[in-house]
Amino acid sequence: MPFNSNTAAGTVVYTDGAYNAGQVLSADQTVNNTTTLAEVTDLRVPIAKYERLLLKYTVWYTTNASGDFKFEVDAPGTPTEFRVATTSTAVEGVTGDGALIALDTSDPAAVSIATSGTKGYVTVSALVNGGSTAGDVTFKFAQASQHASDTIVLAGSSVEYMKF
Repeated sequence: MPFNSNTAAGTVVYTDGAYNAGQVLSADQTVNNTTTLAEVTDLRVPIAKYERLLLKYTVWYTTNASGDFKFEVDAPGTPTEFRVATTSTAVEGVTGDGALIALDTSDPAAVSIATSGTKGYVTVSALVNGGSTAGDVTFKFAQASQHASDTIVLAGSSVEYMKF
């Protein structure tokens, strides 16, 4: 049935069960010589009070092997439910691609990926049941180890989402 009752918000949401809303990063975003997470604003998804979202991130990146890559999906305030599952499907030089890297069921922390190569691809699925604070679900990234080289999230990285 395409109508879902959201009792926390006191609303009914229509969904056809497809991820038919999203954002695409239009230009590369670079960090250099820092482990401080930087938001990729083009991948920001608004969430209202008590709204519920399912999200799928596809992130392409390059980094120096010494800098590695770390990222975080974050939600505003204190969501009533927040789960983030991360898989890597093509990290150059890393075996076990496609395996679950992390499943965080509380307020997810940053996930670091050791890259013995320089090119990578990460997929992230998230479930967010928003709390009493509206805002944005955000994607942030940085170098896992500070290094004087560029770490880049590439144009074409994207997020798809649906309300339920």
